[in-house]
Amino acid sequence: MQSIIKGRVSAFIASAGVVVLTLGFVFYCVKQGHINRHNLTPYKADFISANGLAAGADVMLNGVAVGRVYAITLNPVLGKAIVSFGVDQKLHLPSDTAVTIAAPSMTGNNALIVLVGQSHDILPPNGMINDARPPLSLEQQISNYIFGAGKL
Repeated sequence: MQSIIKGRVSAFIASAGVVVLTLGFVFYCVKQGHINRHNLTPYKADFISANGLAAGADVMLNGVAVGRVYAITLNPVLGKAIVSFGVDQKLHLPSDTAVTIAAPSMTGNNALIVLVGQSHDILPPNGMINDARPPLSLEQQISNYIFGAGKL
């Protein structure tokens, strides 16, 4: 009888440990990927093709995640993909900023890459980025990675 109780207590402690570790891991993962939408300035860009980009993808600037893609919709009149996204409100994008779609690393998912412009005029919130460059092909990304010292 004593050994049955010890076995059940041990099983309960082991199960509780697994549950605590799992919850800790989930909390860690959520915190790592968390970008607060309330601290983002919304923008839009229209692409000929948004192939490979998905809602929830990172918005990257110089290899750093600075925002999130909210939605990708189709403009039925122009036949273009409208990408709605947000960028950290501390960043003030020049009006001549460009965006493109690429994988920030060879093993990562595609992201919206921000290419900051030189203009002194600032793009207003909900502004449209007019310089939306088509996604790079896989071959071009590999070439950029190899010959660009690991940078895309």
